[in-house]
Amino acid sequence: AGWIEPRPTPVRVAALAPGVVEKLLVVEDQPVKAGDAVAQLVKDDAKLAFDRATADLKLREAELDEAKAQYKAAETRWKLPVHLEATLRDAEASLAKIQTALKNLPFAIRRAEADLKAADTDYEGKKSAEGVVAGVEIDIAKSKRDSATALVEELKDRNESLVKEQSALIARRDALKKQLELLVDELEAKEQADAKVNAATARVEQATVALAEVKLRLDRMTVIAPSDGRVFRLIAHPGARIGSGMTQMEGHDGSTVVTMYQPNILQVRVDVRFEDIPKVSLRQAVEIDNPALPSPIAGQVLFRSSEADIQKNTLQVKVAIADPPPVFKPEMLVDVAFLQGSEAQTTSPQKQVIRVLVPTSLIFDESDQSYVWVADQSDQIARRTQIETGVAMGNGVVEVTRGLNVTTRIIATGTESLRDGDRIRITAEENTIGRDLK
Repeated sequence: AGWIEPRPTPVRVAALAPGVVEKLLVVEDQPVKAGDAVAQLVKDDAKLAFDRATADLKLREAELDEAKAQYKAAETRWKLPVHLEATLRDAEASLAKIQTALKNLPFAIRRAEADLKAADTDYEGKKSAEGVVAGVEIDIAKSKRDSATALVEELKDRNESLVKEQSALIARRDALKKQLELLVDELEAKEQADAKVNAATARVEQATVALAEVKLRLDRMTVIAPSDGRVFRLIAHPGARIGSGMTQMEGHDGSTVVTMYQPNILQVRVDVRFEDIPKVSLRQAVEIDNPALPSPIAGQVLFRSSEADIQKNTLQVKVAIADPPPVFKPEMLVDVAFLQGSEAQTTSPQKQVIRVLVPTSLIFDESDQSYVWVADQSDQIARRTQIETGVAMGNGVVEVTRGLNVTTRIIATGTESLRDGDRIRITAEENTIGRDLK
């Protein structure tokens, strides 16, 4: 006897992030495809972290936009320093005004001296005629002379201050020209703005990575199937904490949620007694049977286990099933027969040609189509199966070239009122029809 099991092992479906199981989305033996959700973890914390990371990314992007705007302004001031040109033009205008004042100063002094001479003459004349001219007229004349004297002195003193002011404006103009030529401050501001853009870009990239991490964790709150197959066992239950280092599950690590198997890739685990081990060899033909099968199917020895069961005095042998039937499920009990010598040769399709011969009494014709009634023993129903016939062999039999195989069970009686899919009950097997055929 042996037991069906996944080949080579069950597929472990693990939670890729720690959490608490909210609900299972599958049941045992349910078919699933790669990417289908099998369980949902509680995702409230992961959703909050995702929202926070999303907001942080938006903030960093806004900071980057601000830094880019500052860089653009600094670059514009560096390429088109109109603010320095305006300051330089103001300095040049002030210098021109001073230079004009210096140029006009001698004429102003000569005019003031002439006015002083006239005022002095007027004053002296009126003073000499003091008895004739009113005293107030003399005082007015004296005041005009004093004002003219002060203006002359002021204009003479102004020359020195204007020269100094001119020198200062020349120095300022030259400095502004040099500043406009070198653009040191503008270049520094541009480089600083560029550095701020780079820093803001790096912060955006950091926020993007952080968002991707929390989104990955949020996505991992949904446990998905890694491949096509069927659910084998439900390991975790709703409310169970999985994925942490402290979680322990019997036979599995703490992150396993369910296990799966592929129904088209199965094997048989057989306990072979020690004394029978020499009779088992690699790739040896095997016959596998089960009450759910219409007939035994073929298998082949994969390998012998490297560890023995000393309590049962047996060694496990793994047997491959070439084309597992749909009724086979893991842990199903089957009968296993290891074929030896001529037994293996007679079952080998390379050593003999198998021909399917069917009595003509079991073949029906309708609309130029031949068919037989086949018993589906696994579902206990009748199936109308179309066939193609070959050469009539005599003795009331004909070769069937397509539609049947040697394991097919044909319904011999009670076919008069059968319809495709009708449920049937097999009461006995007909062993006399065609017994003498070779």
